[in-house]
Amino acid sequence: MRWIIVVLAVLAVAAGVIGHWLGLRTGEARREELDRREMGTPSPEDRVHIMAADTLSNYLDKIQAQVRAHEGDFERLNKQNALTWNIHRREDIERDRRMIRQFLASNTKLTDSLQYGADFIRADMNTAKLPADVRDSVLALYAKSQTPLLPLQMHVRQCDQEIGESALAVLDLLDFNWGAWTRDEATGRVDFNNSVTLATFQDYVTKLKAAADERQEAQRTLAHDQERN
Repeated sequence: MRWIIVVLAVLAVAAGVIGHWLGLRTGEARREELDRREMGTPSPEDRVHIMAADTLSNYLDKIQAQVRAHEGDFERLNKQNALTWNIHRREDIERDRRMIRQFLASNTKLTDSLQYGADFIRADMNTAKLPADVRDSVLALYAKSQTPLLPLQMHVRQCDQEIGESALAVLDLLDFNWGAWTRDEATGRVDFNNSVTLATFQDYVTKLKAAADERQEAQRTLAHDQERN
């Protein structure tokens, strides 16, 4: 049936849920299908399946918006040097805290949307009172495309959580020990008067860098898997 083509087109986009091209392909698939429908009056059955495809597309639009917001938060951290402790005044610590907390908040929202995607889609289809067989078919196709990708997606989210939590721990350490540490502007190296505190600082930074490296590798693998799918 024609509705299967519509749903598969949308699900092809679902396989690439991380990336700027996601929304473009989703929108194109919907517009092309709507253009075809305008050539004639769709049957009641076709209208049901169009609604089902729209439910998937709406979910993907939501994910795309959250991905853009979260990646924007991550870019802001790097642009503002919030992860290299470029702090000159004590109030700079709170400035960086706000950015990191926003990064963690958008990561949590994106994590929930990815982890419970099927539940959100099912709830929307229930609200639209779509037939049970249509709901089951859409959810089965969605699961087939997303299940292989979800572990990697969640790993990226876990890495971002580790980055944010480690960064906040560093800022707390800098704040609590204000006046007892220095930063070399040329190298970015931070030194503490107390060797134990320095070791704690280095441990947090090591965890942050490890999470950032894992994030990069997981995203590279995810992009490869999305292309293959």
